[in-house]
Amino acid sequence: MKLVGVKEFYNITRAKVVSALNCAIVVTVCATATFAVDTALDSTAVQAKPIETFPQSTENVVVVDPTETDETTETTTDNTDTTETTVKVTVVSTPSATGETSETSETSETSETTETEATQATTEATEAITEKELYLVVYATTTINVRTGPGTDYDVVKSVFAGDQIDVCAITSNGWYKTYNGNYVKADLTTESKPTNTPKPTPKPTSNYVEETTKATEAPKPAPSNDGNTCTITFYGPQLMSDGSYSKSTATGTTCTEGRTCAADWSIYPKGTVIYIENDPLGGDGYYTVEDRGPGVNGYHIDIYAEDGESGNHSTCKRTVYVA
Repeated sequence: MKLVGVKEFYNITRAKVVSALNCAIVVTVCATATFAVDTALDSTAVQAKPIETFPQSTENVVVVDPTETDETTETTTDNTDTTETTVKVTVVSTPSATGETSETSETSETSETTETEATQATTEATEAITEKELYLVVYATTTINVRTGPGTDYDVVKSVFAGDQIDVCAITSNGWYKTYNGNYVKADLTTESKPTNTPKPTPKPTSNYVEETTKATEAPKPAPSNDGNTCTITFYGPQLMSDGSYSKSTATGTTCTEGRTCAADWSIYPKGTVIYIENDPLGGDGYYTVEDRGPGVNGYHIDIYAEDGESGNHSTCKRTVYVA
């Protein structure tokens, strides 16, 4: 048999070599791509999906466990193998995240409230009211309650009216003036400017407030010849009680009488001591008996009883005081 074109077929040329190389490269690339895809598919095995939790739900969550599978091989009539995979399902009940969040919020709020109350209590306990000496004369701009302490929660001793003079010996850190009698008035309800022609209401007497109209008619006594002490002279009147009545009782049990009764520091002028006040501010004979005392009457300080009390008719002054 004659072979036709065999020589030409086996004749190796440059074009044939290039074509063969191109074919080899294409085959290699295709094989590599096929291998990479096959490897990627094999590596993506079935994995359990993560449990998705919903804070607002308390429903059961289904967990798929891929590690526990049963493989069963069944043979069909046409000898084809079929693999069935049975997946084990585990039901897990998750608590409500919403409930936990709510409880946490309530606990946090309670804790914050407790801490706030504790801080406020500590602040109030550490804020002590202090007093600083301050000597001046002020006047009431309206009706003011005179209290036993620097605050509206203290008892009312009496009331002073617009234009009444108040003798001050100290000021507190919370804005109250301390009077010579040891009582307190609100500083911002007073003024240092003396009012002019300010009418003052007359206190209404009650059954416990008996007006003393009888004054001493004795002849003036001479002044003592012994040495005297310079004292601050202030004035006080009937004390308004919490029930609206007025009290004129003294610390010694007597009844206050204008021209006779005065309060003093008993460590300097003991109770019952008769003193003589030079140039009597009330215009009397100058003789007074120490029948009373007060928390603000300390040292060389004489507080004279007057029916109109701490009013503009009497001003704080200095006088020489002798023991009679």
